[in-house]
Amino acid sequence: MKNIKVYIIIISLSLLATGCHLFESTKVSSKEIKAASTWSKKDQGPTFSECESIESTDDKKDCFESIVSNSILDYIDQNPLESSEPISEEISAVLIIDKDGYFSLDEIERSRQMDNAIPNLEEQLLAAISMIPKAEPAIKTNVGAFVSTKMVLPIMIVAD
Repeated sequence: MKNIKVYIIIISLSLLATGCHLFESTKVSSKEIKAASTWSKKDQGPTFSECESIESTDDKKDCFESIVSNSILDYIDQNPLESSEPISEEISAVLIIDKDGYFSLDEIERSRQMDNAIPNLEEQLLAAISMIPKAEPAIKTNVGAFVSTKMVLPIMIVAD
């Protein structure tokens, strides 16, 4: 019986000693993380299925932006904005395309005059953005993972 206990203790200690490498940590420097996270030309931006057959990266990007813009314009055509005063201003809508391909509004860069003229602008843009079709998300190719991205969409608003 004593021999069995000794063997069990020896086997347990040897397993513990050989398994210690599993507890070692690997340190990755912040420089390496930043380098791996920086967007490169090899990475793929978000796209729509209608744009995937396009070869040129610039043309594919134009196709994507066109679908986003047209979707928002279609919503605004069906739900016109009303202004309390004449205004002509370009605003910037910062959109997030998440790693699942869904769009959301991050922020709107606009003047105080725009807020006064069209007080429900943000709500209208939120509704318009919710109507953008789901996209194929961006891919960080060096890690093969879907990632969230941002895009800035300039919108010219003119009310007479």
